[in-house]
Amino acid sequence: MKYLKAIASMIINDLRQNKKRSAARKGSAAYWTSHMVADETFKDRESSLDHFHWRNAQYPGYIELMPVSGYDNKVIVDYGCGPGNDLVGFTEFSKPQKLYGLDVSKTALIASEKRLKLHRGKIDLIHIEENENKIPLPDKSVDLIHSSGVLHHCKNLDAILMEFYRILKDDGQIQIMIYNYDSLWLHLYTAYMHQIERNLYADLDIRKAFKHTTDGPDCPISKCYKSDEFTSYVEQFGFIGKLKGVSISLTELSILPKRFDAIQNRKLPREHREFLSEIIFDEKGWPLYKNQVAGIDSCFSLKKKQKKE
Repeated sequence: MKYLKAIASMIINDLRQNKKRSAARKGSAAYWTSHMVADETFKDRESSLDHFHWRNAQYPGYIELMPVSGYDNKVIVDYGCGPGNDLVGFTEFSKPQKLYGLDVSKTALIASEKRLKLHRGKIDLIHIEENENKIPLPDKSVDLIHSSGVLHHCKNLDAILMEFYRILKDDGQIQIMIYNYDSLWLHLYTAYMHQIERNLYADLDIRKAFKHTTDGPDCPISKCYKSDEFTSYVEQFGFIGKLKGVSISLTELSILPKRFDAIQNRKLPREHREFLSEIIFDEKGWPLYKNQVAGIDSCFSLKKKQKKE
């Protein structure tokens, strides 16, 4: 009986993996429809809030850099809202004038709608088409655009940033979390633990290998940015970008002891050995690289450039 159960489990797992691979070939929207992050069913408001706090605790420093409180009477867009974790935060810890949740995944929006029924406030959920990324909101109508862990997965980032500029008020702000190149995730977890220890993606350059280690090996798009790369990029679309700070995952903190083996390994390219050698620690015990936390989540604030009179 145990043997049959094991075989059945393997078959189910293979079917799921095949489904994800098939979805990945169809693009990001299809992938995120079949591979939704943190999809859970909550019985009441308390269990939903407990998950909100638990999820934020998996990334120390995140909620301070990507706050959901202090936005009373603001029009807010959560771009790439997924199953609604940050929407829960905005409804519980702010009193928005209007709150929109946008996503390319219809299943994520359904999950958001179900979860948000447990919380006060009214949220408009909008499905976005991933190629053109048109946002059905008026020009200069939004105070805050919040986008957490989304833009590094997007197919047409240029179109998204142009839409952000269009809908944002002249004095509005944007807060964005994207994957960080200067992280333990890239230099230790990907470059050493995957490419050398496990011999996975060893024939790929580091950015392409990184893509396979974040949100499932078949994730079609998963980029990472150095701070100046991203701020220079958004300038093309009329924004001034600033790195607010970086949060780190508990996964990265748990693998820190591996860095000594990695530094000693001659197979690890020099770039990664030097990164790991330069790590120092702050008073909290968090690893720093060039005075920033060496974590995967870079958090940026953007505002519109002021036009000269």
